[in-house]
Amino acid sequence: MGDIGLAALGSNVTLRSEGPSWWRQLVPVWVNFIIGLPAMVPFYSAWLLLTEFRSCAFNNTGFQSHCGSFDVIEGARWARGGVVIFGGLGVLLVVAVDVLFPAAYGRRVRPWLLGMLVIPVPYLIAIAALALVG
Repeated sequence: MGDIGLAALGSNVTLRSEGPSWWRQLVPVWVNFIIGLPAMVPFYSAWLLLTEFRSCAFNNTGFQSHCGSFDVIEGARWARGGVVIFGGLGVLLVVAVDVLFPAAYGRRVRPWLLGMLVIPVPYLIAIAALALVG
């Protein structure tokens, strides 16, 4: 028969391209977007440390400090805890999902690393929505 294509044989079978579908290419983006939802806690805590609690952000002397009222000192403690605890767990989750799992299953790491750019998007959407509402 030679090099006769499928269309010449009367078949209506279409050949697909060899690459993954567009939906499978977006999986790293969606997974990192979902990781960005709990990552809003350390993002917000870091924002508080850089704005409201800036005078006490890196001061751990407790109540002996002259950096502001007691509310500022106590608030800075919770904000530091949010950054350290949730931020540390978030970094471990991102390293596991975006580096270790793709490498263990033989997938390319580059799409997953590029997908990490989507992690702050839920926080930015929340900030924009709050700015529009009030």
